[in-house]
Amino acid sequence: MRIAIPSDDEITIAGHTGRTRGFVIYDLAEGAASRIEYRENSYTQHAQGNCTSESPSQGHQPHHQHNHSHDGLLGALNDCQVMIAHGMGPRLVADLASRNIRVIFCDDAKIEDAVNKLVAGSLVSTGKSCCGHG
Repeated sequence: MRIAIPSDDEITIAGHTGRTRGFVIYDLAEGAASRIEYRENSYTQHAQGNCTSESPSQGHQPHHQHNHSHDGLLGALNDCQVMIAHGMGPRLVADLASRNIRVIFCDDAKIEDAVNKLVAGSLVSTGKSCCGHG
């Protein structure tokens, strides 16, 4: 099984998947996880600078264009079966599910902690995005 985890520093899980600097990729096989690479995020509209807030008072809530697409990100992660994340919008969750990529929302700060829990079978999804998206 291949796992993608959004991260800005390759140590902690990013707060918002679409705004992350990249994705740490792990392979999980025979009860062990091994890190295989870090994929820079040049795929999301946020990373390309195409999403902006409507006003400064809205914080990080993006104003998405109607043609906002996750196709690049989905293509870049098409070899993954699971994404461990803190937050993302409901459209991205649905788009990942349509590609058979299961999203596990967690509260763990460190990537290593979340991966170790997944390997041990004790990573429990919070079931909700933590970044303000519904």
